[in-house]
Amino acid sequence: MSRDLPHLDVPTLVIATAHDHLVRPEHSEHLAAAIPRARLARLPCGHLIGPAHFGAWERLISDFLTEPDPAAVARQAGAFDHHAPEFTPDLAHAVHHRLQDERPIARTDAHGGLVLLSRYADVRQALKDHRRFTSGSGVFCPRAPGTPYFAPLEYDPPLHTAYRDLMRPPFTAAAVRALRPKVDRLVAELVSPVAEAGEGDLVKDIAVPLPLAALSLAVGFSEEAQSRIRALTRNTWERMPKDSHPDGFWPAFAELFDQEIRRARRHPGDDYLSALVRADFQGRPVTDEELHVMLVAFAIAGHETTMNALSHLMWNLARQPDLYDRLRARPHLVPHAVEETLRMWPPVDHGSRLTQGDTAMGGEVIPAGSRVLLLTGAANHDPRVFDDPCAFRLDRDRPQRHLSFGFGIHFCIGAHLARAELESVLMELLRHPPLTLREPAVRRYENGRHVGFDRLLIRAPAPNQRRAPG
Repeated sequence: MSRDLPHLDVPTLVIATAHDHLVRPEHSEHLAAAIPRARLARLPCGHLIGPAHFGAWERLISDFLTEPDPAAVARQAGAFDHHAPEFTPDLAHAVHHRLQDERPIARTDAHGGLVLLSRYADVRQALKDHRRFTSGSGVFCPRAPGTPYFAPLEYDPPLHTAYRDLMRPPFTAAAVRALRPKVDRLVAELVSPVAEAGEGDLVKDIAVPLPLAALSLAVGFSEEAQSRIRALTRNTWERMPKDSHPDGFWPAFAELFDQEIRRARRHPGDDYLSALVRADFQGRPVTDEELHVMLVAFAIAGHETTMNALSHLMWNLARQPDLYDRLRARPHLVPHAVEETLRMWPPVDHGSRLTQGDTAMGGEVIPAGSRVLLLTGAANHDPRVFDDPCAFRLDRDRPQRHLSFGFGIHFCIGAHLARAELESVLMELLRHPPLTLREPAVRRYENGRHVGFDRLLIRAPAPNQRRAPG
């Protein structure tokens, strides 16, 4: 029978039970290795899968049975287009695995020609080597010509350094520690009503308002700005890839920023924005145009990525009731759960760079002037770096190795604040009875790279199923 395994041509899932003394986990691993493209997953239990692991076992099977159409996977692996209507986050996951195995440095004709990097080592090296893989021509692909660049990510040194130095102060570790009590109060005010009502929409009620309010604490955006940023961002992501000019989205953002700049100049407070509008930039007063490219980064990156990370954190918790118990029993693992969420479901699953000069990588030469997509979502699931990469594991060694915040000089300025918000939400949720999903949740893309949910409808368990907080 073992001779037949390499000839199997059907989707196969092999589940290894880590503490099994009858069918040793290494036997399951050998079985999976012998079957072409078999998926190997692990459960931390013995031969009999008990109630504590039923939920995880069911999810493994459900996820496997609902995997994307193999024909669509083959199509996208051969002619990758992150803006194709069929390209969903679930399809992307399968395509990433195919590319890693078969074409780790791939090419596609889409959007004027792209080079794709999917393995962790290659993506990390490109992120680190900012001289050969530059950001100064933008990281969004495609984008409406004339769209202003976002600072500091879409600038190369020395401008990148000047912008980053100006933007960093409200997001340092010390600044975030000082903000943490206010963030915790915000979280309690948002989470408690939903948990007590036993129903709600985790996106609308928590994931959207929290990052905007925390951003206001850190930077000093007005309440009006908070109320408009989300809609303006959605409009930008909808139009930027396909419009021939930024008139359909940028003027509205510029108008909002002009209002914020005027307010901060006329009625200064002790917030960071009031200091920023009076700052020096390379030895002279900062201009309104320079303020625009910083404020748009604060506004969009400051809420979008954290919103999507929060949504994935709460979605995963709501579909794993046993995770509540594990984290309540071991609250020191909350930061691990945050990092594993960021690794498993990066809120931005790729960025792009432009090569300066011919660049050797993985035994190939990437020509000068190539637009390179760095597939962070693939790199975070690279089995060469992460054991059992498709499993959510609280015991993962060095979970912060993921690339969801980037790497090198462009490492996310807001990482400390994002982590604080994620940890605070998770700790607050653990103080309440578990919430479960009321309907299947659908992940979707914005702008071909931002991964999130439109809604996460939840309900509390029936009274006889509730467990008191530990």
